[in-house]
Amino acid sequence: MTKQEDPLDESITVVKTGTCETLSGKSKLTYHVGRDPEDALYFRIHKNTGGGFFSREWVALKNIQKVFAEVPEERPITAIVLDGLFKGKSVNTPGFLLAVLVKEKLLMPMKGKKRSHEAVDPEEFMEKVERLTSAEMKPKAAIRKTARKTGGNTGGNTGGKTTAASKKKARIKKRSAASRKKQSRTV
Repeated sequence: MTKQEDPLDESITVVKTGTCETLSGKSKLTYHVGRDPEDALYFRIHKNTGGGFFSREWVALKNIQKVFAEVPEERPITAIVLDGLFKGKSVNTPGFLLAVLVKEKLLMPMKGKKRSHEAVDPEEFMEKVERLTSAEMKPKAAIRKTARKTGGNTGGNTGGKTTAASKKKARIKKRSAASRKKQSRTV
């Protein structure tokens, strides 16, 4: 991993830090989703638990989407397609970005084709980022005021009480996560 600073580091605010496995499943990645002052979204790889080197440079979502649009419909999206997005020389970085894009549901694995993916409508991802940034922008005083009005309930939980509905929701979420993990390992 290079210790060089990306010139964009000064202008991009990290709105999400996430983790995912590499496509090989040999290590875990920590990545950032960032937003610049013009509200453009960016991705970068931040850490790797394995020994593989990578570039920490920010890559704009709009540039990723341009690359997706240039791939003929009959061809899958692979790490090689993403290679031109990076100035750095690490061969790992495009594959690591591919793993992040799968985790963020901007790509989905193609059935029966190892390391081949297809683009997904980014609307769900964009909504998720918008919720993250709008919650981030909410003044702390407003959050405390909401908590007083709801008895400490600011995010839909029941103030420490476990209801049948919340238990069911947790079970569904756990099963869904396990299913996605199992599916990603079979690809």
